[in-house]
Amino acid sequence: MAELEAITDIRPTKDKPHVAPAQYTRRFALAPGKQFRLGRDEAKMDFAVPEDDQVSRYYANVTYDAGKARVGRRGPVPPDYPDASVNKIVVRDPKARDRFLDVTEWDVGPGESFWIGQTQFTLRGDNDSGPESPIDATVAARQEERTRAQLEEIAFTQPATVLKAMEQLPNTIRAATTEQGLFRQMLRVIMEALPRADAAGIVRIPPDNPPGERRLATVEANVRPTAALGAGFAPSRRLAHKAILERRRSCLHCWSTDPTDSGSGQEMTLAAQPMGANQTPWAVCTPFQDSSKFALYVSGRVSGQWNALGKAGQDKVVADLTQYQKTIELIVGLIETTLRMNRLSKQNSVIKQAWHRELWPFMDQPEKLEAVLEPKVKEVTILFCDLRGYSSDVWRTKDDLLAAWQNISLALDTMSSTVTDFGGVVSGFRGDAVLAFWGWPEPKDRQVESTCQAAFRIWSRLIQRGMRCGLGVTHGATLAGRLGAHDLAVVDLYGPVVNLAFRLESMTKAFGVGVIVSQPVADRLEGDTGKLRTRALGNVIAKGFPDPVPAYELYSTDTPPIQEFQRPFWHAAVDQFNAGEWADAYRALEESFPDDPASQCLRRVMNALGTGDDELRPPPDWAKHRSFVPAEPPRDV
Repeated sequence: MAELEAITDIRPTKDKPHVAPAQYTRRFALAPGKQFRLGRDEAKMDFAVPEDDQVSRYYANVTYDAGKARVGRRGPVPPDYPDASVNKIVVRDPKARDRFLDVTEWDVGPGESFWIGQTQFTLRGDNDSGPESPIDATVAARQEERTRAQLEEIAFTQPATVLKAMEQLPNTIRAATTEQGLFRQMLRVIMEALPRADAAGIVRIPPDNPPGERRLATVEANVRPTAALGAGFAPSRRLAHKAILERRRSCLHCWSTDPTDSGSGQEMTLAAQPMGANQTPWAVCTPFQDSSKFALYVSGRVSGQWNALGKAGQDKVVADLTQYQKTIELIVGLIETTLRMNRLSKQNSVIKQAWHRELWPFMDQPEKLEAVLEPKVKEVTILFCDLRGYSSDVWRTKDDLLAAWQNISLALDTMSSTVTDFGGVVSGFRGDAVLAFWGWPEPKDRQVESTCQAAFRIWSRLIQRGMRCGLGVTHGATLAGRLGAHDLAVVDLYGPVVNLAFRLESMTKAFGVGVIVSQPVADRLEGDTGKLRTRALGNVIAKGFPDPVPAYELYSTDTPPIQEFQRPFWHAAVDQFNAGEWADAYRALEESFPDDPASQCLRRVMNALGTGDDELRPPPDWAKHRSFVPAEPPRDV
């Protein structure tokens, strides 16, 4: 995984001579092909260096591709940044490495750097580690290991400083919107809680660390201005690997910098005195307990050579540092809990997309959610939409299913988004079809009207995109809630009203119309002042239903199949058809509505079922049931 390492080195300048020196280190993950905004604004930038006041709130853009990072000055400043300064990006001159260039845009390869303000940015990979620690060249004269449970049993001897720092935690946790932001804020808390610490950082062992090697990356670090650590934060790789991989518990090391101390078989020997004479460096490394290979690493110094402190002095140092170790373990636990809650929050955000918007208000109230999901009989309005020609399209495009699915996905998105826009619930996708409903978990005002508006909007949008579809809309009592098997339950519907929506949709092809609705839906639209109208199509025989079902076409006055003045003539002709006066009905339909698809469907039915030589009559049993199965047009029509 490629990362952009940022080391901000704050130093006094001529303009600001009284600024306290400090150093901050952090790493930002780079995703190929994605553009990241870089600047000082923690709330709005992808990569933020808030401590560097020489970096504007929005300074540059960074992209990563083909093993290189490209940095470029940001474009026109949006309204959020009206006072952004002129940006300057500094790089090493490829022709003379001791000279620097100001550039507008630059490509950075692995291990190469660019500078903005007081921050050096370097492209890193998992194979790159932080700097070698000079402490690893000295003898670890004292090593202490404690589990979280053991540290919890130790009482705080001077809790005032720790408690004062802990007062910031609620605001700190609320202010951290990202994992990097949480690390940054928590390091500030730890530095205030542990006044004798020189530096604190979040370190990580790379996931592909080869056996026998000790790679270590600093994810975030904070160096105290008075630390005078020279090159900056350089944690002990030996200590980090021991704490994170070997012992998996908090480890405290105190090192001896005495050149005469060979350390009873230790393989380390003194290479230098990194902390200065007459000082004993120490560090605590506390691993996260979530298998992430992250740890909180805190280091500092105590006065005096370790061997010169004597047994009592050494025990006092260890006792004091154990108090620090307890505080560090506490902070690690809080970081783990916060990260877990943040991940759960993100997980819930993803899961919410799979749940209906009607359930979102109950996501944080499990007991209410359980009650809402319990199956109950509800007065529900149902919409079922199915694309035409799906099966043949699947076979025709079998060699490029992904491209074919993208087209189907666009249609499904049109269906589901329209349902949501009109306040409905998408029950699920059935191949190239969508089932949706209104009136659950609670009844909706004008839910029938909303369903019909959504149905006609879906039909219109798909037609505009060159797609054919049919829709059925019904209304009635339905079992609604969480239905399914014990290991897979979804919000769904059960009942004859659902099946009827399927049957009515299947008849749209025979009638040549876009939307067919049931009689309860048509009755509720009667007298509505909107643009939607219905016209009777007759009593149809729906598979699985013992009684005839009145069917109605839904249409808009903007694109009516018949003119408004023709409605009485149409209904008169359908009434004649229902009454068995087929000769008059046929004549009226043929003369007044010769090209109307619904008229043609009724005439096909009469042609197929009619009897009589001199006059068209219905079959003998017509008076008993007065219903029919719609006849589809010939294949070549």
